[in-house]
Amino acid sequence: MAFPYQDSFKSNKAAEWTPLGGAWQIDNGAVYNRSDEGGAKLVSGSPNWTDYQLSAELKLIGHEGDVGVIVRSGDEERGVDSYKGYYVGLRSADSALVIGRADHGWMEGQPVPMKGGVQIGVWYRLRIVVLGCRIGAEAINIETGQTSWGAFSDEPCIARGRIGLRSKATGGAWRNVSVTATSESAWREIRFRSQFLEQPNYPGRESDYSSMRERYFQHTYLPVRSYQPDNTAQFIGGSEHSTAKQISPIGDVRTTPLNNEPVTVRGVVTLTSPMFVQDQTGSIAVQLSKTIELNLGDEVEISGKRVDSGFTRRLVPDQVRLLWDRTLVVPISITSTEAASGVFDASLVELRGKLRSKSFDHMGNITLQLYDSAQTFSATVHGGLSMQTYEKWEPGSDLSIRGICTILPPADRTDVAFTILMRAVDDVQVLAGPPWWNGRQLIRVACVSMAMLACGIYLFIRLERWKMHAIINERERLAHDMHDTLAQSFAGVGFHLQGLYNRMRIGTADRSDVIEMLHRAYEMVSHSHREASACIAALHPDADEGGDVLFALDRCAREMLDDDRRDSKVFPVRFVREGTPRSLSMPVRDAIFHIGREAITNMLRHSHATDMELELRYQAEGVVLNMRDNGIGFVYDPAVSGFGLRTMQRRCAKVRAQIGITSAPGLGTQITVQVPYGFGPRSIDWVRSLRIRMPHRAS
Repeated sequence: MAFPYQDSFKSNKAAEWTPLGGAWQIDNGAVYNRSDEGGAKLVSGSPNWTDYQLSAELKLIGHEGDVGVIVRSGDEERGVDSYKGYYVGLRSADSALVIGRADHGWMEGQPVPMKGGVQIGVWYRLRIVVLGCRIGAEAINIETGQTSWGAFSDEPCIARGRIGLRSKATGGAWRNVSVTATSESAWREIRFRSQFLEQPNYPGRESDYSSMRERYFQHTYLPVRSYQPDNTAQFIGGSEHSTAKQISPIGDVRTTPLNNEPVTVRGVVTLTSPMFVQDQTGSIAVQLSKTIELNLGDEVEISGKRVDSGFTRRLVPDQVRLLWDRTLVVPISITSTEAASGVFDASLVELRGKLRSKSFDHMGNITLQLYDSAQTFSATVHGGLSMQTYEKWEPGSDLSIRGICTILPPADRTDVAFTILMRAVDDVQVLAGPPWWNGRQLIRVACVSMAMLACGIYLFIRLERWKMHAIINERERLAHDMHDTLAQSFAGVGFHLQGLYNRMRIGTADRSDVIEMLHRAYEMVSHSHREASACIAALHPDADEGGDVLFALDRCAREMLDDDRRDSKVFPVRFVREGTPRSLSMPVRDAIFHIGREAITNMLRHSHATDMELELRYQAEGVVLNMRDNGIGFVYDPAVSGFGLRTMQRRCAKVRAQIGITSAPGLGTQITVQVPYGFGPRSIDWVRSLRIRMPHRAS
C-alpha cells in the first residue's frame, strides 16, 4: 500500500484494516468501536512508511477514556499499549491532547490542554505530521473551531511503521482518514504554534498526574462526570437536577400488568442499535426515537412507559441518563429449545447451531440461517470491516452465536422460532467446518469418482491392448528367431538326408560316403539341438543367474566345452566386465547372448584356438561386446560369409547395433558389437517378464 491514502468508510468498505480487539463496525461513513475495551486497535498501511501526514476526524463515545490515532506502528497485539509506535489522541479525563510512545509499555510527553475541553459526541479533526524523529499534532473542534497544538521529539526514534485507530476505556468513531506526504514547512507550522517541545518521559508515576493536572489544567480540567452524582450525563429529556425516582427491576417491568404509570430502570447496555439493557432480573428492549451515543457495557438509567409489541414488551423512554462504565455482560449459555420458550427474550445469550445458509444485502446486513436437532433460527448482524470473515462461514459449519435473543410473534413466524441480534461479526465463532459428506461434497466426490473410474477403465483397456501388442511382438520375434536358427537348421538336415536317400536309392553311394553324410547330419542335428536349448534357456527368468548376460555366456561355454572337450582340463575362454553393469532391454540382451554364443561355438568347433576373451564393456552411450581368439583365422568377405556370421549380422540389424569383424589366416579373429541402451521397449519387456513369472492356470 502506498500513499496518498484515503479510507473507503463512506462506501462501507474497510478490507485493508485489521482489528485487534474491540467491536468494530462501519455506519454512516464512519468506523465505530462501541466497546469499552482497553487498547482496542484498528491498523492499516505499510510497515515501510516513514515520513507522512495523517489526517482523521474522530469523536468520543462515552464519558471516560481517550481516542486517537497511531503512527509508525509495528508489532501490534491485543491489549493496552501492546504495540510499538506513537499515539496521538484526545483524553477526556483531563481534556488534553496527548502524545506518547508505546513499546509494550507507555511513556508520554507533557499533555497539552484542549481549548474548550474534550467534549463527548463532538467531532474533532486531528492532523499529525511525522518527520524524522519529530511529531507535530493539531487538534480542531469542528463545531467551534477551537484549536490546540502539540510538538513531540524522541531520540532515538521509531523510524517507520503503519497507521492505526485506537481507543482506550471508551468507544469512539473515526472518519475521513487520509495519509499524504509531508514536508519541513508542515512541521514548522505546528512547532511554531506549540508552547513547548515534549519528550517521552513525563509523567513517570501515577501521583505525577495529579500534580500535572493542578499545574497545567486548572481552568480546563473537568473531573470524570460519573463521579459527580449531581452532574450525571443526560441524553434524552429531564434536567440536570432530576428528583430521585424509585428504581424497578427489569424482571418486574416485563411481568407486571401493563398500565400508563411511568417506570424507571437501571441496567447495562447489551446492544446499542436497537437498544437493549439488562440487569440481574432480566432484559428489555428500549424503543428510542433517535440514536444516542452509547457503548456496550455502559450503565444507564431509563425512565419511560411500557408498551407491548406483539410477543415481547418494550420500554419507550422519556429520559436516558448515562451513569458510569461497567464491564460487558457475560452471555448466558442456553439451548435452542430454551431460547424458543421465550424465557430468555431480550437477554444476551450464547448458543450453538449449524449454518444452513447466509446472505448479505446492499445495506451491509448479514443474515444467517441456522438449525440444530430441535429448532430452526436466524441470526443477524451489521457487516464487519471486510467480507473475509463472512466468506469463512461455510454452510454446514458448527457455529457458536452470541447476541440478543428476540422472540417473534406467532403470526410472524415462518420457518424460524427466534432471531439472535449479534453485536459484531466477532460474535460468530466457527467451532467446526462443514463435514466432507454434505450434499455438495458428495456430488463432487461422486463426479471425481466417476471420472477416475472412467480413466481407470480407459487405462485398463489401453493396458490390455498394450499387453496384447507386446505379446504379439514377442511371438513375432520368437518366430523370426526360430526361422533363422531352428527352421533353417532342420531344413539343412532334411536336404542333406534327402540327398543321401537319393544316392542310396540309385546305388551310387558307397559305405564311406554314407558314413560321412550321416556324420554331417548328426552334427547338424546336434547344432540345432544346442540352438533350441540356448533359445529356451534365454527365455527363462533366471537365465542370467542374478547377474548380466556374461553369466549366461559363461554357462553356455562350459556346457559346450563339456560336450566337445571332456578330456581337457583347461578352460580356454575368459570373461571380462568393465564399467558399472546396467539393466538391458530384452532384445539387446538376446542379441548379445546369441552373438556371443555363436562366437564361442565357432571358436570351439572351427578356429582351433587355445585362448579366447569375451569383454563386455558398459559405456555412457551403450554396451560393447568385444570377442577375440588366437585361432587359425580366415579371409573375411562380407559377400560370401558363412551362415553363423550372417546370423550375427541379422541380429545386430534388429537392435540397431554396429558390428565389426577383423580376421586373417594365422592371426585369429576379433568381433566387436556396439549396442545403444535406448533401443527396445522396456515396458514390453516388463510385460513379458511378468507373463513368464505368473503361474500357469490349470486348464
